[in-house]
Amino acid sequence: MKTSLRIHPAIGFARVGNSKEYYLGPETMAASPIEGSVIRGGLPIQPGTESTPITSADIRDAEGKLKRQAARFKIYQYTTEGDSITYPTPGGKEVVIGSEVDGKKVVDIIWTTHLANKKANCWEIDEEANEGIALYEGGNTPPLRNLNYKSAQDPADPIRLKELVIDAGPRAIMASKGSTAIPFDKQTQASYYNQTSGTIETQASYPIQFPFSDGTGDNGSDPITYLGEILTEPNGRLLVLGGHGLACAFNNEGEFDASQALCKDVDNDNWIDDTSDGPVTAVLVFDDGSKQPIDGSAWIVSTDPSYAPQTLNVVSLWDDVYNTWLENFNLQPEIYSNGKYNDSYKPYFEDDVFPTLNAAHMQMWNTNLPSNAIAAHKNMSNLTSEKPSIDVMQFIRNPDGSQNEVGAPLMPLSLGDAAQSFLTLSEQQYFFLDKWNSGIHSDAPTVMAGPGEQLDKTILVNCLGGRFSPGIDLTFIVRDVNLYNKNWTNPAVGPFRINAEVFDYSKAQKDQPFLGVGYTPLRPFLVEPGDLCKFMAVPWHTDYNSCATHTPDPNPGGSVTDSNVFKGTVNTTLFWSWPAQRPVAVYTFEDLMANTNKGELPEQRYSVRGEGTAAQEQLSSPGCPFSGSFDSKAMNVGRYQDRRNILTNWMRIGTIIQGPAIEGYPDDFDKDYYLEVESLFEKDESNKVIFWPNTVSDNVFPPED
Repeated sequence: MKTSLRIHPAIGFARVGNSKEYYLGPETMAASPIEGSVIRGGLPIQPGTESTPITSADIRDAEGKLKRQAARFKIYQYTTEGDSITYPTPGGKEVVIGSEVDGKKVVDIIWTTHLANKKANCWEIDEEANEGIALYEGGNTPPLRNLNYKSAQDPADPIRLKELVIDAGPRAIMASKGSTAIPFDKQTQASYYNQTSGTIETQASYPIQFPFSDGTGDNGSDPITYLGEILTEPNGRLLVLGGHGLACAFNNEGEFDASQALCKDVDNDNWIDDTSDGPVTAVLVFDDGSKQPIDGSAWIVSTDPSYAPQTLNVVSLWDDVYNTWLENFNLQPEIYSNGKYNDSYKPYFEDDVFPTLNAAHMQMWNTNLPSNAIAAHKNMSNLTSEKPSIDVMQFIRNPDGSQNEVGAPLMPLSLGDAAQSFLTLSEQQYFFLDKWNSGIHSDAPTVMAGPGEQLDKTILVNCLGGRFSPGIDLTFIVRDVNLYNKNWTNPAVGPFRINAEVFDYSKAQKDQPFLGVGYTPLRPFLVEPGDLCKFMAVPWHTDYNSCATHTPDPNPGGSVTDSNVFKGTVNTTLFWSWPAQRPVAVYTFEDLMANTNKGELPEQRYSVRGEGTAAQEQLSSPGCPFSGSFDSKAMNVGRYQDRRNILTNWMRIGTIIQGPAIEGYPDDFDKDYYLEVESLFEKDESNKVIFWPNTVSDNVFPPED
């Protein structure tokens, strides 16, 4: 018998906020039942507790600022036979200070994390081509962001690596002294665990880079001097916090320049933000003075806030990652082997099928569905393991590509991924649903992963998948086998691990960039800090603002122009982008309590509302001439018309949580209402919501007086 050690979750997520305070990220799956509680899963956790969920009173600090979400990392030990494991791995016991590993007592834990942001030195998502990872096939790459920066047009150019990359460097922390946070900022020296000396060493020569950080903030552009911090819980677990949601503008001469325009939703040259990512490693310190590095390293991603933590995505990040691993890494050959899904497999209803059905129902809390559609979607969540009385699959869009251009009534009712008009389920989701729909499922107890691997899954379930244009948490790179450590059957590695570069920090030189170009999709390159978030929107705020409702792109009937709309040849219905992560229409707790019919749902309001959101036709932002394509008021509801406004108002957006978690929620009200709380938008600023289906030619309501 052998003991192996791994850090979980394999990929963790911190979320930005403009407050210095924080809560912990959720460790239960969104919308999942929790035994003994009326509150469903997905709520973040109060700091200093094991699993106590937050309430509406915990979302903002005393000054009304939005709290950050910390990612919590844990260590698990596994006892295995032989040199290979299968998935899922049952068992696994958490290792904390005071635990025993192979007869030795753990007296301390040394953690190291490295945060960076490479967005400004990455390739464009290319909003026009909208082909995702396909743009990297055949050795190709999309156009480079900031191509005009000091005439440096190679991502490996030392000028770009130094001046377009935020690199806070590594920080190491000893858990026994970890109650004081160590920041990733300009002033704090880099530090790391030196395996040769067995100690934490300060690296004064590390080239900490915060470009364009000397300036005065103005109109949403702020100098970035901080990416987050690390600290530990008393038992030795690591907490990683991200930045404060800042964006920073600069000019092509390398100067802070707040006057830069925001002309695009995804690829804005001359802008950076304070999201980040990087590796998480750990070393156990034993009572006999020996130390044991943990091979199963993890990764941290700091990204957008989660404004609807309990709303389940129809296609989650887990679905995309799991699909990639099933089809490429022989993860579970009983499900997928020899290039196909195995017809003999019987899905487990609760784990394999029900989450997709339940997610369809949950979308009602973030979208403007009419009552008949709400009833139909709710019926999906009432289905059981028994074969349904109707053919459910007639309403589910097939991911084989044959129905990519078919909208309603096929589901999901969301916009599609790269080069797809409409969203489809992942291959394994569709396979599981189809089996169950045919009356085939397993009544045996679910084969449970241990708590560490279950945490891997939970964290990814709570993030967005399916529509990566580019997405919110991670993007199309999660479908690339080169992103991951292929040696997953090694008990010390396990599945879903990032294929991380291992650095020798002792070789850092003050005046030379330490990080290189790093990971490039569809290439066998190791992954460096900053390599995951770099494929996301820059700044993230503009993409979030944009993705309320849109017509399908590509549109089945051709481009949406005045001429084509007049001819009736295009699909003019407006669909949602990421409703579980980017709420469009919401029911507010304040309106519910003021409703004449107490306890009945009130009218909806747009989540992003107020001054500057009134829909306008063909509006040009400062410095951004109108592109000339068809644009109508109905296409622009629920968002800021001038992208600059989202930079100064994102922290005012409310959060959607379940009724019983809201302070003052009446005991006799429906326990399954999910309502917006803690919005800082005035109620009389809101635009009224028109029930779906909406089209580009619809009228819109003006703001209320």
